[in-house]
Amino acid sequence: MAEKAKVEKVEKTFTGIDFVGEVILVYLVPILGFIFSFMDDSKYSKRAKFLYNQAGAACIVMFCASPLFLIPFVGLVIGTFITVVFVFVIIALIKATQGEDYKIPGIYDLGQAIWGKKNK
Repeated sequence: MAEKAKVEKVEKTFTGIDFVGEVILVYLVPILGFIFSFMDDSKYSKRAKFLYNQAGAACIVMFCASPLFLIPFVGLVIGTFITVVFVFVIIALIKATQGEDYKIPGIYDLGQAIWGKKNK
């Protein structure tokens, strides 16, 4: 079987640290993805912009859904939803560190709607 080609090119990131380190940082602290999505995108690669937008959109979804967690029955449903989103974020994190892009269902579309279709 053919192996997947690893990314050999050095990706430009916003902070200047290595790409894998920044991917881990942005996905585990999604507010950074939200902030980096508004920065000048000529300073980093399209792949980094894709990851920032997706992490930023995940941050928006989790932040907006969190207050509903206090409502008795709705809170259970919202808590399950936030957990599912977090699992998808972890999957995207693992795929990104392996050199693949994973589009989180719904979250990717939200990121495209907010920040435009300039990236993948």
